Amino acid sequence: MRKIALISLLYLITFTFSYAQVNFQTLYTKYGSITKELDKAYYVKIVTFPDENVKDTIAEEFYLSNNGLKLQGKVSDFFGTKFKGKKYELFENGNLKSEEMFSHDSHQIDTAFYYHQNGKIKSILYYPFTIDKKGKYKIEEPLYLAYADSTGKILLKDGNGFAVSDNSYSYEEGNYVNHKKQGDWKGHFNGKRYTFTETFTEGKLISGITTDSIGNTTPYDSITGWREPTYPGGINTLMQYIGRNYDYPMQALHAGVSGIVEIEFVIDKSGEPRDFKLKRDLGYGTGEAGLRVAKKMKKWEPGRQRGIPVNVKYVLPIRLNTVQR
Repeated sequence: MRKIALISLLYLITFTFSYAQVNFQTLYTKYGSITKELDKAYYVKIVTFPDENVKDTIAEEFYLSNNGLKLQGKVSDFFGTKFKGKKYELFENGNLKSEEMFSHDSHQIDTAFYYHQNGKIKSILYYPFTIDKKGKYKIEEPLYLAYADSTGKILLKDGNGFAVSDNSYSYEEGNYVNHKKQGDWKGHFNGKRYTFTETFTEGKLISGITTDSIGNTTPYDSITGWREPTYPGGINTLMQYIGRNYDYPMQALHAGVSGIVEIEFVIDKSGEPRDFKLKRDLGYGTGEAGLRVAKKMKKWEPGRQRGIPVNVKYVLPIRLNTVQR
């Protein structure tokens, strides 16, 4: 009987988690980056798996400053990213931040409520959906039902009016007509390093211009504005490269090691892969072999946001199997 090594690439944009016997626990910075340094961590994410007492996989996040709940919901995956049923998020002061509903296959459905930090309602959106005979969900464009400022003043009602959308990374504001973006919108992103103006017609982006901190401008449209990093030749070429060049360690073959090695890295603004980290190791030299092959990848085409090249963090999972023949 001889063992054959089978190698395949799982192309995922995802995060990895530290494994414990009954849950995954991961530290995050304030801006959502994984960290192993407690002094840099803002919250912890815990994914708890079913046992005799709990029938569902639960994802929870807790603020480290006060141990207060930050997020809670049922999930259908090990990584705690695919929600089903109600998902709740809270501000650090304990007030509710959002209340959303997801289908069994993790599509956002039904009515979603979002709140200002002072507890007042911020926005209400409805996600229309239908279910076919096979139980599959068909999701339509969301309807913007209402938006109010932090004083409670209603600025948008039944899809018409002014609204603001913001998070830790970006801010944008503008008008809706019949639930669709219309006219000129403006905002900023990446820590206010970039400002932008955009023009919409019935929800379709016609044009946009991003301006950096020293006044340089970059025009874009719906096609050129957003782009994921791409490997030369595409994903199939990357898969072939990994399959041909991964050196399966002999000790791992003898031990019958199978599973997934995960290599985290950043595709920087120039397209150069850098900052390689071994996020999941199967031992027997499998992780080191993964790092070696990943570091020899070609330069990528960088990702873009609103026309601007940006750093994008990736996790490269390499599936290893040994089979008897």
